[in-house]
Formats: sequence, structure tokens, C-alpha cells
Amino acid sequence: MADQVYCQDIKGLLTIFSQKPDWPGSANRFVIPDQQGFCMIDVGCGGPSCPGHLLDGLEKLGLNLLDLHTVVLSHAHPDHMGAMSWILEQITPRVFIHHLDVVSALDPTNLINTFDIPLSKRLWAASKDPGPYPRFDLFNFFGDCGCTMTGAREVEELQEGQVLNLGDFSFEVIHTPGHSPGHVSFFDRKRRLLLAGDLVGSVLAWYNPTSGGVIGYLDSLDKLEALEAEIILPAHGPAMEDARQGIQKMRDKLLKREAILLEGLEEGPKTFLELNAYLFQVPEIRFFPGCGNTESHLNKLERDGVIHRTGDLISLTGQG
Repeated sequence: MADQVYCQDIKGLLTIFSQKPDWPGSANRFVIPDQQGFCMIDVGCGGPSCPGHLLDGLEKLGLNLLDLHTVVLSHAHPDHMGAMSWILEQITPRVFIHHLDVVSALDPTNLINTFDIPLSKRLWAASKDPGPYPRFDLFNFFGDCGCTMTGAREVEELQEGQVLNLGDFSFEVIHTPGHSPGHVSFFDRKRRLLLAGDLVGSVLAWYNPTSGGVIGYLDSLDKLEALEAEIILPAHGPAMEDARQGIQKMRDKLLKREAILLEGLEEGPKTFLELNAYLFQVPEIRFFPGCGNTESHLNKLERDGVIHRTGDLISLTGQG
């Protein structure tokens, strides 16, 4: 099976690429051998097929899971740390995560709050056809997608600006919220190599107000751009050899969504659910992650003085 796993050495960083780049595919895993064994950044999904894929990747790299001594997590989401419970059945590595994601890493039920599921249910309550969403269970959703979320037993906190010396790498911790409150990226200045987590990749990541929203996402992209990285290794998808272009693509996608909302409002005032449907044409994603995404954009537009809310209606400033 190991020959079916794609691994690549990129500037000395060993990468086990996911079988599929989009959700619910696992995040890529980044492996750094050293004299004590090896470290790994993100461990991937906890679904039934994921442990085998990880083991096959390690075998292809000539490594044994029992020699994993340090795990660094970009954030506490199931496609990045869902495999932790399975790993902890075999070994007890040190586990590092940003301090704002510690609660979710130790108690995954907190993801209900960081994904703003209560907010989404409140916003959805006005729907004429609520469907199953008033009973939406985030953890059943993850499980049904084949990427079960599990937690860690103990973690050590990462802070903005901290430098992690892993093997021959010195990764600066860059706090980049938007997708998760404690989402971090890792930058090796010597190699100009950036691990951007979910912020930059083959698809646009989910975002919602509590996780930093579109305001945090755009600010984080600005922060990553200022690093002047040469290569980005995303959590999902292949390496990007033009870092600036990769960051700009994500920014363009976010601003395109904003433009779509403004286009809808130019027709006249609309309710939240009307705008949500205007932005997300696929009904299955309008509740999750659609509600959180839409509310994030409306928060930004309201902050910028572009829109105002009156009762259930949202209007352009100076409109109606």
C-alpha cells in the first residue's frame, strides 16, 4: 500500500500528502526526522482509512510511528488532529498548539462554539423550511464525513512569535486566525518556507465570527504576505512555488464573496437568509458553513460602514 502514498522532500521537509486535497480529506502531514526520532506537524483525520495512510507514508519515508516524539498542531480541527486518539493508544508524544485552541484540543465539544453552531441555528430559525438543521450535530457531521474529531490528553501552548526548533528547521509561530481562533502558520526564514495551514491552499477555508471571520482571515493573509515567503506548503493541496500568488488567490476569493453580497444588496434590502442563499448556491452548505461565512462578511461590511441592519432587513448604507 505504501507505493500509493505520495510523499515529497521539499527543502528538507518530508511531506505525506493527503489522498484528496479537499474536505473531508485529511490535512497533509509534515515530518522532520532528528536524532531522537522525528517530529510531525499535523497528524490528519481520525477516520477509518486515515491511520493506514499515515502508517504507509511513514513506511515509505523509512520511519516508525513509535519514534514520533513531538506533534505540533496548526489548529484544533478534525482533519488536522483527529488521529490524536489513535496515536495516543500507541505512544505519548509532546503536543503543541496555540493557546487559543487549547480548550478545543482538550475538549473537542468546544468546537461547537468556535464554529458558531449556536449562532447558525439562531440565524436559521427564520427559515420557512428549516429541515434537519435545528438538530444539527457537529460531531455526527464530522463522523459522517469520515473525519472524526478526537482530542489530546495534554498539550503545551504555542505563542505568537515563538520559534520552534524542529530538527534542522527553525519555525516562527505566526498567529493567523480566521479559520480557527488559534490557527497558526509556521515560517522558516532561512528557507523562506511557509506552512500556511488552512489559510492558503487548493480551496478557501471555512471562517466564522468566533474564529476570526473574514476580518481575521484578510488580516492573516496580509501578515503572511509580509513574510515574503518563496514556497508555501498548504495543509490541503500541493506545494505552491509562487507564495505571493497563492495568498492573492485566497484574498481574491474572499473579496469576490463580498462583491456578490453587495451585488445582491444593490437590488434592495434583504434578509440574512436571502443573502446567504444568494452567496451559496448549493443548498447543502447554506447552513454549515454558509451561515458563519455570510455573517462574517456582514460583520465586516457593517464595520466598514457599507451596510446597516434594521430589524430583519440588511441594507446598503443610505439605501431605503
